[in-house]
Amino acid sequence: MKGYAGQILHVDLTTGSFEVEKPDEAFYRAYIGGSCMGTYYVLHEMPRHADALSPENVLVFSVGPLTGTSLSGAARHAVTAKSPLTNSICASEGGGYWAPELRWAGFDGIVITGRAPKPCYLWIHDGEYELRDASAMWGKETGEAQELIRQELNDSRIRVAQTGPAGENLCLYANVVNELAHFNGRGGMGAVMGSKNLRAIAVRGTHKNELADREAIMELAKRGAMQVKNDPGPAGFKEVGTNNCVDAHIAMGGLPTRNWSSGVFEGQDQLSTEAWKSVIKPGTCFACAQSCKRHVDGSKTDKVDPKYGGPEYETVGMCGPNLCISDKIAICKINEIAARYAFDTISFGVTVGFLMECHEKGLLTREQMDGLDLRFGNAEAVIALAEKTGRGEGFGKEVALGSARLAEKLGNGAQAYLATVKNREFPAHMPQAKASLALAYALTPFGADHVTVEMDPAIGALPLSDTMKSLGFDRAEDPYELNLEKSKLFWRTQLMYSLMDTACTCLLAWGMWTIYSPDDLVYAINAATGWKTNLYEMLMVGERRLQMMRAFNVLEGLTDDDDTLPAKMFTPLQGGITDGFKIDTEAFAKAREFFYQMAGWTGENGAPTTARLLSLNLDWLAERMQSL
Repeated sequence: MKGYAGQILHVDLTTGSFEVEKPDEAFYRAYIGGSCMGTYYVLHEMPRHADALSPENVLVFSVGPLTGTSLSGAARHAVTAKSPLTNSICASEGGGYWAPELRWAGFDGIVITGRAPKPCYLWIHDGEYELRDASAMWGKETGEAQELIRQELNDSRIRVAQTGPAGENLCLYANVVNELAHFNGRGGMGAVMGSKNLRAIAVRGTHKNELADREAIMELAKRGAMQVKNDPGPAGFKEVGTNNCVDAHIAMGGLPTRNWSSGVFEGQDQLSTEAWKSVIKPGTCFACAQSCKRHVDGSKTDKVDPKYGGPEYETVGMCGPNLCISDKIAICKINEIAARYAFDTISFGVTVGFLMECHEKGLLTREQMDGLDLRFGNAEAVIALAEKTGRGEGFGKEVALGSARLAEKLGNGAQAYLATVKNREFPAHMPQAKASLALAYALTPFGADHVTVEMDPAIGALPLSDTMKSLGFDRAEDPYELNLEKSKLFWRTQLMYSLMDTACTCLLAWGMWTIYSPDDLVYAINAATGWKTNLYEMLMVGERRLQMMRAFNVLEGLTDDDDTLPAKMFTPLQGGITDGFKIDTEAFAKAREFFYQMAGWTGENGAPTTARLLSLNLDWLAERMQSL
């Protein structure tokens, strides 16, 4: 079978046993890879209502048909499980260098169940596999643990995906990290690893991909690289990375500030796109010409260890303006600490902003926070709290629960200061300035997320791109207005983004505005596999993933009541061009109901209808849903 290794490794940590599954081509064509494949296994192997931190949770690492090729933006993998943060499905995608190595080692995925009796790591190399003792790595920061594994196995080229002390201590938003700076960053997949006593998965492979048309893949890779070199858009993006969002959000009054109370930050000029060039430089993932990754420039500062990467826009937004911090080095330090311990900077930043506002409103004292002066703008206190959170010490244990659970503990109206959906903290894009995100945050299966959909500027002004025209959009819409056109924007582009996550391709190379088009993705999949698929079939795969995720959530007890926004979003912003802006309650209700109908979520609790599931060849899932 071309494009795939043709093997899925099943690991039972409780017994230490292994099984190698060899799915047929029909399975691969139906589920492709990534978190579509991951959700399939979680649905089949996890008992209903299992605790996310119990041995019964199923943890899946999976890649796609283009993984390990020379194409830009094709070095990603998905980690899928029930999330301890949200109790919903979690799909966490990450880039770097680990995914190609897994493919070359002979596997398309790893399905992990049970809990090891003592700390362990999984070692996979050229079709062989074993569990090894990780006692020496347990409790160590990610840099030291990676080095210990490479020394023990006597190979510096081994790629290591691991959780850190945060995951060991069951921080509910602990990460999985490879090469110390590439993260599966949201939803607590690192905590699931920690709960299973699984510190890391080390991989090494020498068997390159067998492709149906290698020349076609090579030509497409070359074309993408030339576009990055010659096109001002991709070339500019390579220079500044996702921190170009800072200037864009300043212009629209959408820079989350003071725990989401404003879209304008007094110190925003110190965090501009141009300002970041003074401390960070480009990095990349395997074979990617777009090179949007950021690394701290060690020649510009000795206060931050550059081996842990550098802050992307989400870290800048949530640990900068959201906390009223304009010190770039302090933000880089917070990013470094999060990488050393392996926890999510988005959930951490939003949780700290929530605590700052609670402290300001008199709901928390300094004594409750280990004496930290946790006020807006105090970068030193945030750095100290990041260390405590990573180590699971003192008040850091509370912060590791996330803001929604802390609000429940505090009571006294603390929920009014949350920026969460399904207990998951908002990323650094404001629905008050990009209205379709009100729907994306409320309705994405795994909680608030910004990388599952194209955003409002895509249809914000004429002329629209050819891609957006091909999706049926023919007029410009006000980015600040929530209406039925925004429901269409969410539904139609979500299918494409779901396909990208299923194929394990990067939205920053394969998205609606980047170097490759949707047609290029179909072409590449055909070249890798030898199939003769088309965009219609592939978008069905994207929808198959989304409907399986929705069904999982309903089976686990989530309802349409969970598809809502926090009070912050219906409260007027303060200051600047978005002063007074808020999400309109009636417009949100209408747009959400319209989306339900488009998605076929008209069953009890917003469940996918039987007809919708059957139309996607999910007969087995339709039968299970009928038993509710």
